[in-house]
Amino acid sequence: MAQRVVSNGRGPQPGERLAWFLGRGNVATDRESFFVWQERVLDLLLAWGVGNVTAGSLLAVTGSGLTRAIGVQAVVWGAIDSAVALYAQCIARRHAVSARAGEMGARTVQEQAERFEYLLALTTGADVLYVVAGSLVAWKSDNVWLKGSALGVIIQGGALLMYDLGLTIRMITRPETHFRASGYA
Repeated sequence: MAQRVVSNGRGPQPGERLAWFLGRGNVATDRESFFVWQERVLDLLLAWGVGNVTAGSLLAVTGSGLTRAIGVQAVVWGAIDSAVALYAQCIARRHAVSARAGEMGARTVQEQAERFEYLLALTTGADVLYVVAGSLVAWKSDNVWLKGSALGVIIQGGALLMYDLGLTIRMITRPETHFRASGYA
């Protein structure tokens, strides 16, 4: 059985963050742990989104042709990624508070983890489609703006593919999200 990393109920301490991100918490004994972990891994998506809005704005304003189109894609994708991350973090935080208060049983925690796993698998599939579609458009297009936009889609889709695929694999292999709910009412 995995050792419990969080002892104070507030989330990982500075020295425990890597272990927490890698899933060393124990959801079976601490129902809020999954949601705290979920909120933490969404920090990376939020940072990616904010970084894209910042860097993309600079490219869109100072670049021309190809780089301007890539910058516009970065701004749009970054804004969407940031909004999704903030929204999902709010939900995860609310669920963590409910679980901590005993308002959410282990079965519900497991259902939420499975829902997150399913959503990650869907977004991973969508990311593959973004990269393939962007590649086809970039390869076939002679228009500089279209080619730049397609390259922007490839960059964004590829980064999200790595992020979503990594989290999907982590969710599938994370034993804490696949505990038996009947033993933890």
